[in-house]
Amino acid sequence: MIQQYFWRAGFIVLFLFLGLGMERIAWTQTNGRQNAGTHGSKIVRAVATENPVVVDGNLDDAIWRAAAVASGFLQKDPREGEVATEPTEFRVAYTPTVLYIGVTAYDSDPRAILANERRRDGDLGDDDNVTIVLDTFHDHRNSFRFTTNPLGTQQDALVTDEGNTTNENWDEKWDVGARITETGWTAEFAIPFKSVRVPESEDGMTWGLDMQRFIRRKNESTSWANYRRGFDIANVSQAGHLSGLSAIETGLRLRVKPYLLGGFSHTTDQARSQICRSSDTAPATTTGSTFCNASDAGIEVMKFRINPSLTADFTWKTDFAQTEVDNQQINLDRFPLFFPEKREFFQEGAGIFEFGIAQNENQGAVSKVFHSRQIGLSPRRFPVPIVAGGRITGKLLGFGVGLMNVQTERYDPEHIRASNYSVARIKRDVLGRSTIGAFFLNRELGGLDDFTRVYGLKSSQAALAPCLQCPDYNRVFGADANFVFYRYLSVGGFFGKSQYPRLAGDQGDDWITAATLRWDSDQFNVETSWHSVDPKFRDDMGFVPRPDQRMISPQLAIRLRINSDLIRQLIFRYRVDYTMNSNNHLETRVGHSAFEIRFQDGGQFGWVPHNRFDTFYTPFTLRSGMAIIPEGSYSWWNNGLRYNLAPQRRISGQIFNWAHHIGYFGRGSRHDLDINPRIRITNQVSTQISYGINKFHFPVEMCVDKTQASGCGFTDQQLSARVNFNFNNQWLTSTILQYNNADDLWGLNIRLNYIFRPGDDFFLIYTEGRQGPSIFQDGHRVDDLARQHNDRTIQAKLTYSFDF
Repeated sequence: MIQQYFWRAGFIVLFLFLGLGMERIAWTQTNGRQNAGTHGSKIVRAVATENPVVVDGNLDDAIWRAAAVASGFLQKDPREGEVATEPTEFRVAYTPTVLYIGVTAYDSDPRAILANERRRDGDLGDDDNVTIVLDTFHDHRNSFRFTTNPLGTQQDALVTDEGNTTNENWDEKWDVGARITETGWTAEFAIPFKSVRVPESEDGMTWGLDMQRFIRRKNESTSWANYRRGFDIANVSQAGHLSGLSAIETGLRLRVKPYLLGGFSHTTDQARSQICRSSDTAPATTTGSTFCNASDAGIEVMKFRINPSLTADFTWKTDFAQTEVDNQQINLDRFPLFFPEKREFFQEGAGIFEFGIAQNENQGAVSKVFHSRQIGLSPRRFPVPIVAGGRITGKLLGFGVGLMNVQTERYDPEHIRASNYSVARIKRDVLGRSTIGAFFLNRELGGLDDFTRVYGLKSSQAALAPCLQCPDYNRVFGADANFVFYRYLSVGGFFGKSQYPRLAGDQGDDWITAATLRWDSDQFNVETSWHSVDPKFRDDMGFVPRPDQRMISPQLAIRLRINSDLIRQLIFRYRVDYTMNSNNHLETRVGHSAFEIRFQDGGQFGWVPHNRFDTFYTPFTLRSGMAIIPEGSYSWWNNGLRYNLAPQRRISGQIFNWAHHIGYFGRGSRHDLDINPRIRITNQVSTQISYGINKFHFPVEMCVDKTQASGCGFTDQQLSARVNFNFNNQWLTSTILQYNNADDLWGLNIRLNYIFRPGDDFFLIYTEGRQGPSIFQDGHRVDDLARQHNDRTIQAKLTYSFDF
């Protein structure tokens, strides 16, 4: 116990030293020229106009002839610092309400221009594209990103802390027109000032601005200002400047976006049928199925701009009918699976709430102190009704602030209580590119009688277990910091403590900590990270799949640039994840090796051998009793090969990802194969097929059923097929079909989206899920008819916003 307190105190002292003591060190380098980019050396002046620009991609308005031309794009890839092989230029104009940017992308072979994606916020990386970033507060940290292709498809994002957090699902009202010409392609952007956060209007206002062009067939990336490989478009500390803005009108103070939802659902799941019937819908049929009214109305979002840098959002009876369904996953490990957030309300403005994240070798989340999917979704991923929610985000007195509160109803099918969720976040920009901050999370489970009194639940919903009458809470609070020194060196981390009064015994051992020291350049990556979760740390609003762990992970990567017509880069990477428990006993050690070849056309090949060591202190069961892994220590090798075709090909993506586990858990074997190709039929129709198979075999002594002398085994298979058919940029359809045999689960989602004006949509959604009876039991696959059920929902949804 003394060692634990000594270690924890040392970590906090080190954390404070980084936050305070190293400020003087960093001050020296931030007061000189911070980096070797072109920050501060390129300026373009916007020209004012009284007449709105016709946004059709023609660039034939008179104002474009009067505007100053910005050019001089340099390559980032493949030849850093050389002049772009295809010139690009742009001009900037504005009215008091709208910023216009006209782009001319010259091309020596216009017939070779690639443009296929029509879905808003689709992946434009497979097309030729142009990206603009606007640092409206000129703080060299945060920006708004706008991207288009030659079809005029829109993609936007909100970038926080130079890309430490990028919210790809941020959507605002703006317009773009584009077209292919005889000399290349052109685009016109129209970005209303009310759609971005803008300081109070003043004469001579200056923003940060940069532009990046990507030529897909050449796999060439060029930039106006920020062309150094150590940075990307999100690093607005390296951007150029936009001057000449004055007397602009931010306009919007209030936006109300109500929705209407109509439809019905049909289910044979008895637990869900019970709650459906409790809401005065049709009674169950003789077959045990139930039809439910799935109609509703509410406020999708009400946005109030308190001042130019601070915004309040409110929602009432929040609905997520149009949200894309989760990808099915098969759990092949002992720990819970991670599912990303896809709901619009929680994605917009999420940057300030991204904190307390520890990552693994693939930069996926090992732990997230705050994961918004814990709000309004059940463990089975069914919606838990949200009564109302509110959020305030922005800057106040030099601090980045984020406040959120959401109230949910109870959800009887999975015995989930009504809860109130609160998040408070404060962050301070320090030095050139660094931050320090603090956070607080609270989940309050109020007594049922209080909630019934406030929200008027029916008495039929009150027949729950007595323990649900007892209020309790879970709180997590802590601090974090991220410091960037010189060009490539960064150090950061966080610590947090939880409070859960219902946890029996000692209230200590309830901390979570993480720290990373990283040198990351174009040629080298050297880093060491530390992550610790105490045995009694509890976080009801986060994703912490593995309690009682201490993991240290050193990594080395060497990236060699090759002067070849075929190969662009060779990458060698090695990382070790060394995981102990709180008693400092080794539980897991994984050595991750990788040798990758990146081709000039964008294709990739990789050989990825891994070595794994695991210790189990209790037996571990695979596939519901098919095989039992006895307690003890195990070590084995995993050899893998993978190949991705270049994105510009008609058939692209992951052609295969194969792995063979030698001596799996001692004497077993495992083979994995994943394919995930994308097939582009036309620029209106594309499909993506994903298939994975995992085949296991174990000797008879590890099997539950010991009647087969040859041993036992099972095969998991997972299939996903997605078809996108887009009539144009406003009429979009997607169909997703999924199946996995481990859960015997089918899923179908069909969605029509008509964008009848920027920011407002009509959706028609059909969703079906079929849970089959098949299950593993005592080493055999058997049918359990009690598991079998079907769910179908068809809904139409209309949103219409009002701006004041």
